[in-house]
Amino acid sequence: MNQTTTGAWSGRLLGGRYEVREIIGRGGMADVYLGIDARLGRQVAIKVLKSTLSSDPTFRNRFRLEAMAASKMSHPSIVRVFDAGDEENGPDGASPPGSTTPYIVMEHVEGHLLSDLMKRGALEERHVLKVADGVLTALEVSHKAGIVHRDIKPANIMITDDGSVKVMDFGIARAVSDATGNLEQTASILGTALYISPEQARGDEPDTRTDLYSLGVVMYELLSGKPPFTADSPVAIAYKHISSTPAPLIEVAPGVSPEVIAVVECALKKELDERFATAQAFRAALEDTAQGRPPRLPIAGSRIRVEPAVTGSVPTASVESSYRKPIAGFELLEARGIKQESVPTLAVALGSLLAVLLVVGIVLWVFTLNPATTATNAAPQVPELTSQTEAVATQTLSTLGLNPQVEYEASSTVPEGIVIRTIPTSGIRIAPGEPVRLIVSSGVKTFALGDLRNIDIEVARAEIEAQGLIVGEVIETYSPSLTAGTVMATTPEVDSPMRPGDTVTITVSNGLVLVPNVVGLTVGEANPFLTGPSMQLSVRLELATDCLGQTVKSQSLTPGEHPQRSEITLVYCGGVSPEAPAPVG
Repeated sequence: MNQTTTGAWSGRLLGGRYEVREIIGRGGMADVYLGIDARLGRQVAIKVLKSTLSSDPTFRNRFRLEAMAASKMSHPSIVRVFDAGDEENGPDGASPPGSTTPYIVMEHVEGHLLSDLMKRGALEERHVLKVADGVLTALEVSHKAGIVHRDIKPANIMITDDGSVKVMDFGIARAVSDATGNLEQTASILGTALYISPEQARGDEPDTRTDLYSLGVVMYELLSGKPPFTADSPVAIAYKHISSTPAPLIEVAPGVSPEVIAVVECALKKELDERFATAQAFRAALEDTAQGRPPRLPIAGSRIRVEPAVTGSVPTASVESSYRKPIAGFELLEARGIKQESVPTLAVALGSLLAVLLVVGIVLWVFTLNPATTATNAAPQVPELTSQTEAVATQTLSTLGLNPQVEYEASSTVPEGIVIRTIPTSGIRIAPGEPVRLIVSSGVKTFALGDLRNIDIEVARAEIEAQGLIVGEVIETYSPSLTAGTVMATTPEVDSPMRPGDTVTITVSNGLVLVPNVVGLTVGEANPFLTGPSMQLSVRLELATDCLGQTVKSQSLTPGEHPQRSEITLVYCGGVSPEAPAPVG
């Protein structure tokens, strides 16, 4: 992450709950602070908007609605939004007196932004496939929830310390793009010009395929070390996305396999109908390349496979050891996911030849030894290492000239990191350099946390306790449809590895919805949100004849908590101002 510094909001308590600490990131639209959730005692990331954006009341309202929609998504590939609010009386000089500043409370993730890792140059193909797979996993979730990210770029993609991929700022991009009509201003705020889709650059309404184009741009840059289009201004770059064709990837990145090139070029099609129809289809094509199959590409309205091409070895997806220590940099991507490419045939042949020569040399060395040097008592003896720590046991064997090889085994009786046994056992004499297997305890065997969603809290509590787990805090929150006391989520999430004695926090429905203030929005904006999946209210519209503009004049339900499926009446202004210019045909 970026170097930490104190910011204008450091030391504040937002919403009576979130303690703001140092800045951990800066952007054109907001500063990101490290924070502490005083209620749950966990670290969070707090995004506080710049005063230039927070002064616009329409933007604040849209920003809040988008944040609420984004908070509904929960997936390991998505940086979660926990909360949002408006803070009054900002720091001196940070905002005008009497104004409020919006903030978003998000999951705090330790890792490295992809934009920082890219400064080292192009990534290997197998690393790019891993990044794209993680981003597409997140997009599948968001697109099914009806949310288009609109701002897929390296600065919104994080590689965590355990090698997984997370996508940030879902829903926030739309709020900013709606509030900033000028393309050059939007690009300077979001930094999207390099990754903007043709339809966004034309001002058309984007859909889910917009995110797939932006990911194609990211993959092009990761593979080649440079973006497909550059220019002196964001507007010029956006125009190139509309009208220009990027340099063929095979020319700027000749080491990339033809299958991956075909997938990226498909994602970068100018026309929406020529791209992958869904994130799932995009992922399927990448999975084909990773498994050595020709990728399935959309051609002329149908899905077909490209003809196979002769290439070098193709990476295959698999999970590596969970005990591998993560290393900062591109090595983070080695933690799990896509294996190393297979060893070339020439290397195998040379290795076999060297092995034969080594065997011949050992035979000659044995037959020329002085018998006195082969006495049994000259060989080192495997010491008693049971109950020693892994570090002590490894050092002891290395000092004796033996080769320690550590293996891990779950144990409910031997503490984690302590040697259970050795192979060979203690007292056995073996030749110097020979391997000794150290079987080290990995602690109590873990089990996957079951899916407790959509059941009553008391049933969930009984199931948790039956597994030897502890029920921690029970958090009530809003739900448009689940009855009060029904489980909505758990922390940790479903299928997380658990050990007996671990604590599970349960989030349940309180049987209410949090109705926002939609006064000032158009009917077209307010009505779909209030009736949509996150609210499910019954909306009744009444026309007001004393005002113009199609905006909501008043609402029958005050902003705040209300029973699920309540009825709300929106009084909206009718007609169009006679001074308004005629629409351009």
